[in-house]
Amino acid sequence: MSDVAIVGKKGFLSAVERIGNRMPHPLGIFLGIIALVLLASAILSWAGVTATHPQSGEVIRVHNMLTLDSILTWMSKLSVNLQNFPVLAIVIVMAAATGIAEQVGFFTVAIKHSLRGVRGIYVVFAVACIAAVGNIAGDVSFAIVPALSASVFLGMGRHPLVGLFLGYAVVGGSFGVSVIPGSFDAILTPISIQSAHLVDVNFDMNILNGYYLLATSTVVVAVIATFVTVVFVEPRFGKYEGELAAPTDIEVTDVERRALRRSYLSVGLFLLAIIVAAIPQNSFLRSPTGSLVIDAPLMRLVFPILLIVFSLAGTVFGVGTGKIRNLRDMVHLMTEAVKTIAPFIVIAIVVSQFLYLFNESNLGAVMAIRGGQALTHLAVPVVVVLVLFFLLEAIADMFIISGSARYLIFAPVFVPMMMQLGIHPALTQAIHRMGGSVANPLTPLNAFFPVLLGLAQKYDRNVGMGTIFSAIIPYSIAYSIGYLVLIIVWYFLDLPVGFGTPISYP
Repeated sequence: MSDVAIVGKKGFLSAVERIGNRMPHPLGIFLGIIALVLLASAILSWAGVTATHPQSGEVIRVHNMLTLDSILTWMSKLSVNLQNFPVLAIVIVMAAATGIAEQVGFFTVAIKHSLRGVRGIYVVFAVACIAAVGNIAGDVSFAIVPALSASVFLGMGRHPLVGLFLGYAVVGGSFGVSVIPGSFDAILTPISIQSAHLVDVNFDMNILNGYYLLATSTVVVAVIATFVTVVFVEPRFGKYEGELAAPTDIEVTDVERRALRRSYLSVGLFLLAIIVAAIPQNSFLRSPTGSLVIDAPLMRLVFPILLIVFSLAGTVFGVGTGKIRNLRDMVHLMTEAVKTIAPFIVIAIVVSQFLYLFNESNLGAVMAIRGGQALTHLAVPVVVVLVLFFLLEAIADMFIISGSARYLIFAPVFVPMMMQLGIHPALTQAIHRMGGSVANPLTPLNAFFPVLLGLAQKYDRNVGMGTIFSAIIPYSIAYSIGYLVLIIVWYFLDLPVGFGTPISYP
């Protein structure tokens, strides 16, 4: 990274940055990882390494990806793998939609106007709180929240990379926990119940079984992220003087103020229409049970709603300030916005091939199953088992990003084991969600990691993976400590995990 961005050049984090930035370009790194996956799959397959799935009983073998058939199949799916890259379309569409609002100055003016009386740590905490509940939007929050956080910091005269890393770290660190119940509750609870039936065929628990612990965790993540940002991350960044830097002492003009009000009004009317449409119990936005969260069409429409909100706000503001006069101006703004993510698209070509090879080789599944089996054989106090299970989840999350896929492997092993140790499945499920959040912002295997790199290089072309690691590591370490403290406190105080779910079993 350039000397303009980083102030401090001493200490562990600066060493991480220097070493990391000396690494090859991410494109070369992933090409090397692909070679390692191919080689490891061949060696472990030849050695006959297997693992038995604890739920289905299926014997999972490492698949040799260096055989002629495997290579030919891979080659035939090169374009399909890119098309199936989970975030490619989301990133492109979001760049076009938010690009209008960003380039006409909507974000900068809105931030100056709304946060003109907010200073210091309160700005950081406000962003952290928004990011901590942003996971309700699903995976897309990894792309939306960091971009907006960077815009907030830029508009407030702070370094945009600090806002970018803060948003990404909080979304990832709180992805498994939430104040608002969501899809994780609906997906993981049946898995826990089914796994518990191996011990107690009559066992059952409600869908909000871990709400108390998980909601508290969300608040703790926001507080920790604020502390880490102010104390460890932001001091390492100097004043931003990149090409996107804008004067921060310019007052909002009357024209901008009127355009801003019109933007707010248009977005408000749109959101009001959605709220009104969602009120009836038989609303098309509700699930068959009447819920607006669990299995509800509204949750599947979050992304389109966000697209409309950003597009509407930017367009109305641009028209009001005279920066958008016709459709040609809008197309130009969208085109310029999409240009900024070109580096991400190039990296996505290679990353999509890696994800295919890693999944097809079964390396991740075998590693997770064998790690879980090793943990079950340890004879240590219960609280130590809880801590080790948390750490195992954090390590496994580096390789198996999907929380539901990882839980399908771990639940049949750890839910019955914890029940026999006197631990309610609700706590096991909660620890799974907490431990699985720690590495989310840190692992390069996260499909949104290239998105983060692309966004960072938008503000500073010299940003490398070392810069990202040095900025994110403090968050992951602090989250781990915070989560572990919560788990230990909950255990020793015997606090209820959620609604009607004690920490102990039976």
